[in-house]
Amino acid sequence: MSWVSDSYREHKQKWLNFQPVELDPMLIRQRLGALSPETEWPNPHLEPVVAKRVRASAKRSAVAIILRDQPELPIVRTQRSAKIRFGGQWCFPGGREAGSDDSLRTAALRETEEEIGLLGEDMTWLGCLGQYYTQSGFLIEAHVFKVEGDCNYRFNPEEVADLVEVPIKAIQNPDHYHLIGRGHERANFQFRWQSVQIGGPTVSLLIHLMRCLSGLGLPRDRIASRDKLGNF
Repeated sequence: MSWVSDSYREHKQKWLNFQPVELDPMLIRQRLGALSPETEWPNPHLEPVVAKRVRASAKRSAVAIILRDQPELPIVRTQRSAKIRFGGQWCFPGGREAGSDDSLRTAALRETEEEIGLLGEDMTWLGCLGQYYTQSGFLIEAHVFKVEGDCNYRFNPEEVADLVEVPIKAIQNPDHYHLIGRGHERANFQFRWQSVQIGGPTVSLLIHLMRCLSGLGLPRDRIASRDKLGNF
């Protein structure tokens, strides 16, 4: 029906209005530095906001958004092993906070070493993108790092099935994002590039990262809704 296509079109235009900009690690650090670690990004999918009861019991977790310090500034993506929850999905290295972690940033570094063998000493922290609540009951804090030189990835087969590096230009291109209908006025974003399809919280973080690096914040209606309802 036409109202569905119009609604989808408006929703995509609202969230995907970022423009490709020339990026380098210094500019990325500057844009991220304007955010507070407590910056909370809302759910960009066309679905209800995460319920307060889900947020109240959310499991603390962290991910590492890793950029290779190369001309194309590729971002590292891993495919989850079929042996674990959400197997086959593409995501960032990361996982739940452990008792030994002194911060969620430490959790992101630990999980990255466990999953793909990159050491914290080989990564330079650029900043924190902020926090994001998921419908499945997680609070994700996203930390951005850069890696120089060669990466000697060492997969943990119990957790990682594959790894790709997606050029930043592809991630900046709104044409790679699709809104997939789920019925009853609900739809989810999906990023598609070559054989890689990214959805769920991971594509949400991609959208928020691109908005941040483009110098954009939240869509105006989401700012008003957050301030009024306190649900975001």
